[in-house]
Amino acid sequence: MDYYPYNSLPAPPAPVNNERTQLSGREMLNLMRDHIWEILATTAAVFLLALTYQLVASPVYSADVLVRVDPPEPNALGIALQNQDSMLPPPAPSPSTEMGVMQSRSVLDPVIERYRFDVTVKPRTIPVLGDIADKFATPGEPNGAWLGLKSFAWGGEVVKVGYLNVPQNLEEEKLRLVALDGGTYELLGPSGEFLLKGEVGKPATANGVSVLINQLAARPGTHFEVIRWNGVDAVKRFMDVVKITDKVKDSGLIQIEYANKSASMAAEVANALGQQYLTTAAASRQLNDTQTLNFIKGELPRLLADLRKTEQALKDFRAKSNSMQPTAESQTYLQGGLDLDRQIASLQLQRTQLLDKYAPGSRWIQSIDSQLAQLNKTKSEFDNRFQGMPASERESVDLIRAQKVAETIYMGMVQKAEQLTVRRASTTGGAHIVDAAIRPHRPVKPNPLIVLPGGVVLGLVSGIFLVFMRRHVLVGVTDPRYVERRLSVPVVGEVLFSHQQTMLDRSLPAAARKPLPGVSAKNGPPQRNGGEPGAGANDRIDPSFSDSGTKVLAARFPHDPSVEALRAVRTTMSRDLANARNNIVMVTGPTTSAGKSFVAANLATLHAEAGSRVVLIDGDMRRGHLAAFFSQSNRGGLSEVLSDRIPLRDALREVGIDGVTFMSCGARPENPAALLTRPRFRQLLERLGNHFDLVIIDTPPFLAVTDASIIANEAGGSLLVLRSEMQSEEEIADTVKKIERAGGRIAGCVFNGIPVRRSTRSYGYATNYASDVGDVETAS
Repeated sequence: MDYYPYNSLPAPPAPVNNERTQLSGREMLNLMRDHIWEILATTAAVFLLALTYQLVASPVYSADVLVRVDPPEPNALGIALQNQDSMLPPPAPSPSTEMGVMQSRSVLDPVIERYRFDVTVKPRTIPVLGDIADKFATPGEPNGAWLGLKSFAWGGEVVKVGYLNVPQNLEEEKLRLVALDGGTYELLGPSGEFLLKGEVGKPATANGVSVLINQLAARPGTHFEVIRWNGVDAVKRFMDVVKITDKVKDSGLIQIEYANKSASMAAEVANALGQQYLTTAAASRQLNDTQTLNFIKGELPRLLADLRKTEQALKDFRAKSNSMQPTAESQTYLQGGLDLDRQIASLQLQRTQLLDKYAPGSRWIQSIDSQLAQLNKTKSEFDNRFQGMPASERESVDLIRAQKVAETIYMGMVQKAEQLTVRRASTTGGAHIVDAAIRPHRPVKPNPLIVLPGGVVLGLVSGIFLVFMRRHVLVGVTDPRYVERRLSVPVVGEVLFSHQQTMLDRSLPAAARKPLPGVSAKNGPPQRNGGEPGAGANDRIDPSFSDSGTKVLAARFPHDPSVEALRAVRTTMSRDLANARNNIVMVTGPTTSAGKSFVAANLATLHAEAGSRVVLIDGDMRRGHLAAFFSQSNRGGLSEVLSDRIPLRDALREVGIDGVTFMSCGARPENPAALLTRPRFRQLLERLGNHFDLVIIDTPPFLAVTDASIIANEAGGSLLVLRSEMQSEEEIADTVKKIERAGGRIAGCVFNGIPVRRSTRSYGYATNYASDVGDVETAS
């Protein structure tokens, strides 16, 4: 592989729209493919929940009644007016207005009170289990107690409340109704205090509470939760199951829909709502008719007097003048003026009626006034056209016209009074039911055509969402390319999870093992060696290996795909060391469980395999356990050398691998950082660097303690070990920044512990090649 020293890399391109979170289509497909079983498992779980809901949930039935609202008369007085649409209040309420009336308390309250929707009685049940038991019960025939839980309801219980009145402080409080023997019951308060004891079918009153239970079918000892709702909240709760819609826009056809767990109750309540609306509308129309009739009766004596007066004036004029038949000109004057006078008289009468409801400055009164002004102006212009008529003939025509107008107005009001009298006795409220509600056969909820496919879709979406959240939020970095793109740190090796190393880990001493959080049984073992050995392919595990000797993967299973990946790291390190200031390499990681000890031990073995003389130092004097890889103890190592307790030659050990010399961390000192800052440590590294081809130092986690930052300044290069899903973006970036501040040089990054997935790069090639090698060795 091509390798460029860290300091010579070009500046990374600026991330566009957060490369960490923006996935390409191919990357998203790979992510889904890698976690296909998790997605399918989530989908199956959600589908099972949806199926359980479909089977357990109580069915809900819906019934509807269709009401037609008739347009009312445009003129309550029955007198035709000019341009009445522009001057009178809108006589016909819109469908939205009538829908608002249907949702008013005047319509809903009687229905709520009739069916006692202001009282809820809920049996005490065990969630899910109680719903299942209820499925096998017959209403009115309570089941026996399951699991000996007698205070719980197990299906078949029926409670019908005639009424329940409570003090204000007990409204919307959870009262407890307990069924007793002999058709009796006990009502307890919110805190279990006794309120009253009653008998089914008989009113009971005590402590300010009055109740009538019409039916109680339950085993003795069964508990029910009873709530008496406030009137306002009762209406709000009732409206949650009532739906009122305009069937056809602005057609006057309004649909009232009601949902209930009982099919017969759904139809009955829907019809009750329709009938109650008709009753309310009829009462409202009767009130309007009564007000109009009273106005007409008050005006009739005055109108009759006006009629008698005009008739007498005409009679007297004719007797006095002995008038003849009017000429053609006078006929034209009579007819034209008659129409204008009728309209003026009608408007004046209408204005008088509207003044009972509206102020003189309202737009309705002002509209009539403007119409009157216009008509009076037209009448004046019309009269001026006949100024040349003889005075006697014109006076005769005026008297005839006044008499006819008074007669028309009076007779029209008499007829309207008769109509209102009849309509008040047989009014329908301007609405009637087109289709009454009938008992529904199939429930509307739960709908299997929606619930089950919806469960599948929701499961898929949930599975994909969980996978996405795990990748970007709940776990650390999983993509090696993130380190290269965002931090300019070359990834010199991608090491897959190794099951062979898992078997080696199990043979390590218990003290050398640490739990590794966040590793599932599918992707890796629940425990790791102190170096958290890393990661490899789905390899064949040799069950015959011995628990004694070295536990280094490169020495025991040299053809493991993880070892092959580390050989690529070895090659890159060899090139990098040619440009480094010394031959010392520090192996570190941001946090624990990254696998740095695993990488350090195997790189030392692989460099020795290539003919180099390597010294491997366990620089973690706090919790180091690299010696366990070679079945050795920690004592007699680095801490003793730095504190001048033993000479260097006594600390260097052979570990059974040609070319590898090992120095353990030694006994735990009180202040490891102080030992590392002594000149003796630098002198030690110089001596080892001059004597060996390569010095590899395994350090503590960089972010945990300061030891690694001290060593970084002495090393010619630092190898950063990251573990898939273990370190966050912030931890990696912080580690890179602190290594640079400490004067260290990052030679590269090893991405360790990559789970074996379908989209893992080069996995297929590595496993196939490893299989070929195994076949050749077997044949030989």
